Amino acid sequence: MTRKIVVKMGGSNLEADNVLAEFADAVAQVPGDCRVVIVHGGGKDIARQLDRMGREFSFVDGLRVTDDEIIDVVEMVLSGTVNKWITRALEKRGLRSAGISGTDMGLFKAVKLEVKGGDLGYVGAIEDVNVDLPVILLEHDIVPVISPISIGPDHRAYNVNADHAACKFAEAWHADDLIYITNVPGISIGGNVRAEIRVEEVEGLIDNGDITGGMIPKVMSSAAAVKNGVGRVHIIGWKGPGSIVDSLDEAKHWGTTIH
Repeated sequence: MTRKIVVKMGGSNLEADNVLAEFADAVAQVPGDCRVVIVHGGGKDIARQLDRMGREFSFVDGLRVTDDEIIDVVEMVLSGTVNKWITRALEKRGLRSAGISGTDMGLFKAVKLEVKGGDLGYVGAIEDVNVDLPVILLEHDIVPVISPISIGPDHRAYNVNADHAACKFAEAWHADDLIYITNVPGISIGGNVRAEIRVEEVEGLIDNGDITGGMIPKVMSSAAAVKNGVGRVHIIGWKGPGSIVDSLDEAKHWGTTIH
């Protein structure tokens, strides 16, 4: 039986020396009976491009306010620059790949994200996923590399959080594994990385203050993904080309598995 794997790679992880090449090696090491879909972010690259343009921007509730000009920059950086960094690295490694975004064949359809702090502009939350295009690519042994730019109201481009996009795609595709590659080695409880966390533990760990800060939404979305049919969610750091296959090997205990 084919094992379906979604890998979410953060743009900040790709900035380190040699990580792009290592990431391509990591994807190449995934066993041949698996199918891999990559979803990526790139928030720091967006910020750098806006700085180069001298374009000021603001945040509401931790989310970048995205107006007409900024959404064009976001789409250019995510669907253009970062997306093609990854596809070129995979192609160099000998892996056929295709860079796409959530706007292709209606992959991601989003609604405007509303928050109490103010108007975010063209920032959305995914309400519908069409997996047809990635599935077509996979049937031809092509690795889909997905930018989270989505189709929003009036068919405008909308910026969507890459963690959210990876989660929603994994649910719609009925993935066996969703892997979040982060800048930490896993979820630490009491100073030690927990090898596994069961979904029913998550609420208590958050209420007790064991899981805090930016890890809270990631763990909550992970738990929701498992409840919605994803087999397992892995939160891992980057340790080189073995990162992905080691996270899938229960005997290796690399990172934290939520199931």
